[in-house]
Amino acid sequence: MALGNMTKQLFADELIRMVSALPFDKIRVGELCRRCGADRRTFYYHFIDKYDLAAWIFLQDYIASLESEQGFYTLQHNINTLERMYNNRSFYKAVFSDNSQNAVRSYIYRYFCDLGTDAMKKHFHIEVLPADLDYAVRSHAYACIGLTFEWLRGELNYTPEQFARLQYRFMPQQLKDAYGISGVF
Repeated sequence: MALGNMTKQLFADELIRMVSALPFDKIRVGELCRRCGADRRTFYYHFIDKYDLAAWIFLQDYIASLESEQGFYTLQHNINTLERMYNNRSFYKAVFSDNSQNAVRSYIYRYFCDLGTDAMKKHFHIEVLPADLDYAVRSHAYACIGLTFEWLRGELNYTPEQFARLQYRFMPQQLKDAYGISGVF
């Protein structure tokens, strides 16, 4: 692991530990740095703020799920990501509960909107998404993130596989086409 990623992981591990004892909104970067034995400049070299760090943790779980996959956005990749999130649900529940200006949900929403938009542009050979395709991308991302939060809070009683299959089943067809998804879920 590169030194930069080791430093990021140090901050990530400590943030996860801190969230188990404190509400996310009570965690301060200065205290995180003190616990890591690093100064604030080191933290801000790698992250914009604690929300950026929490989003990085999500992306590491998302990327780690890709390592064993043949392709992007497969059902198995989604199942693997949801399993990783479920296994770390106390962290995700805490960060998803935060409704501040920089909420992690906003980071993740933008990430999935960007992925969907890029896939649509490439698939349909266009530079700008028309309103219907933009709406399909945004509504799917918004629904998946909102329902994932409900699922992590225990309000939806699905296994990671059941939840992933439902996300695929109700994905707009244009997005399925753009991601190359076919089959019955």
